[in-house]
Amino acid sequence: MESKRKLKILVDLEKLNTLNPEGCLACGHKFTLGEEVVLARGKWQGFRYIHENEAVFDKKTNEHYEQGYYAAMKETLRTMGHREQGRQGGRP
Repeated sequence: MESKRKLKILVDLEKLNTLNPEGCLACGHKFTLGEEVVLARGKWQGFRYIHENEAVFDKKTNEHYEQGYYAAMKETLRTMGHREQGRQGGRP
């Protein structure tokens, strides 16, 4: 649980000035002082700060993901798993 807290920060004035030209990539809104943000993966490359309420924490990877990206990733893995089961089930 400690590592989850390391990924979360409160937006201070320095972070506000750094992050706000781009804003939150998950929701498109600007950040405000005192908001909790997390470093997360998403459709962008690498990690970016997004609003905490726009993120999902995955305990297996110990990382935050943008909600839509996480749902799509899980669906892809689920679909791939069904395809693999179908292939294995058809063999004698």
